[in-house]
Amino acid sequence: MNLTRIRTVALGLLLAQFAFAPAAFAQAYPSKTINLVVPFPAGGGTDIVARMIADKLREPLKASVIVENKPGASAQIGNRYVIDSAPDGYTLLVGTTSLINGPALFPNLPYDAMKQLRPVISLADLPIFLSVSTQKYSAKTMREFIEVAKKTPNLNYGSAGPGTTLHMSAEWFKANTGIEAVHIPFKGSGQEVVALAGGQVDFAMENLGAVQPMVQSNRVRLLGVASPARHPHVPDVPTFKEAGLPEVNLATWIFLMAPAATPDAVVGLLNRTINDILKMPDTREKLLQQGFVQTGGTPEEMLKRMKDEAALWGTVIKNAHITVQ
Repeated sequence: MNLTRIRTVALGLLLAQFAFAPAAFAQAYPSKTINLVVPFPAGGGTDIVARMIADKLREPLKASVIVENKPGASAQIGNRYVIDSAPDGYTLLVGTTSLINGPALFPNLPYDAMKQLRPVISLADLPIFLSVSTQKYSAKTMREFIEVAKKTPNLNYGSAGPGTTLHMSAEWFKANTGIEAVHIPFKGSGQEVVALAGGQVDFAMENLGAVQPMVQSNRVRLLGVASPARHPHVPDVPTFKEAGLPEVNLATWIFLMAPAATPDAVVGLLNRTINDILKMPDTREKLLQQGFVQTGGTPEEMLKRMKDEAALWGTVIKNAHITVQ
């Protein structure tokens, strides 16, 4: 065999090896522990969803799946940790809406999540409800409350803190109803809901889990849900669109991301497996018990939603001059 022939054969073998590598990698995956990184403390909603998914993933993947909490700096520590991790499918980010609105709130972020991470799958929505104090308002519908609120001087609303999805949702509500109200930030939903129930706060945009005890004791009333469909646990509460406002989904969104160079085969395997998990009746029920609605879908659908929400929240942040100290 002459030298040219040897080189041609060698090159062919090398190219075949590279072509085979992704498939071989996918077949071997997973061969070690998968880490789901939550950029928030343990015990919160994102952590709860992450642990549900981790528990369900172990059997179909035949692998250890753990949740690793890396809170701090408005989720930036955990986000950056995953971005800087090897793109091999073993370190994944359980992200939230904060990842999407981060660039608008923090113009000097040391990373570009939309470029340095890739979508894997949408996990769940935590719908947000217009909640009003029954101590101060007898309104039974959103229309009634809007009419009264427009005539009420010194109106205020509470939130779980500046820059949270709850804060931005209230600003969206103001902009789309013409209501004027002053923002009263609290250190978390717990404090804010107590103030709402006591009448120190006129209204709030809140998650069902946080506000439900006060609803059951008739100290807070839910007038609408900012999502495309009614919530299964409170089906009598109409959507914003049914109440005459634009159709919108202002839910706190939880999803799974991977470093940008993670192989397609690995992302595809994770997406298919988790979609199957989200369709399980017990998964759906466990999520609903925490106020969540399961989502799922393709990475492409998730990417489109991320772009749409980045535009939505970016507009709200800009128009309301929202800043985070």
